[in-house]
Amino acid sequence: MRNNISPEEILQRKHKVNSVTLKVLLVMSFIDTGLYLISELMSGIMLPWMTEYTEAHPELLPDQWGILLERALSIPQWYYLLCAVLDAASFAGLVLMWHLRKNGFHCYALAKLLLMLMPMLFLGRSFVGVGNIMIGVFFIAYYFFLMKSLGTFDPKSVQPDTTDTQSTEDTSDSTEADD
Repeated sequence: MRNNISPEEILQRKHKVNSVTLKVLLVMSFIDTGLYLISELMSGIMLPWMTEYTEAHPELLPDQWGILLERALSIPQWYYLLCAVLDAASFAGLVLMWHLRKNGFHCYALAKLLLMLMPMLFLGRSFVGVGNIMIGVFFIAYYFFLMKSLGTFDPKSVQPDTTDTQSTEDTSDSTEADD
C-alpha cells in the first residue's frame, strides 16, 4: 500500500526540517559567538594588567607559554575590543535570524566577514586561521540557503508581527460591528 502525500504536505515537512536545522545551527552559533565575545572582552580589558604582570614576573612562565603569551600581548588592546564589538553585532544578527529576519542574516554575515578580515588587515598573515575562514564562509552560506528555503528573502512571504496582525483584526472587527 502506498501513501499519497500531497505536494503541499511535502513542502510543509521540508519547511519544518529546515526550521529545526536552522534552530540547531543558531544554538551552536550562539554558544560559539558568546564564548568569543566573552574571550575578546576579557582579553581587551585585562591586557594592560597581563602585560604588567608578565613583565614583572617573567620567571613564572615556562618557555612555551612565554612565546605564546608574548605574541598575544603584542596585539593592541583596541583590536580585542573591536573584535568584541563585531562579536556583539554577530550575536545580534543571530537573535534576529532566530526570528527569521533577513536583517539578522546581513548583520551576522557582515560581522563575520569583518572578523575574518581583521587578522589579515591589522596583524599580518601569521595570525590568519584558514580553518576559521572556511568554517565562517560555510556557516554564512548555509544560513543563507536555510533562510532562503524558509522564505525569509522572498518579499511576498514576509510575515507581519503578531501584534500588528492582532491590532488589524481588532480594527476590522470594530468596522464590521459599525456596519
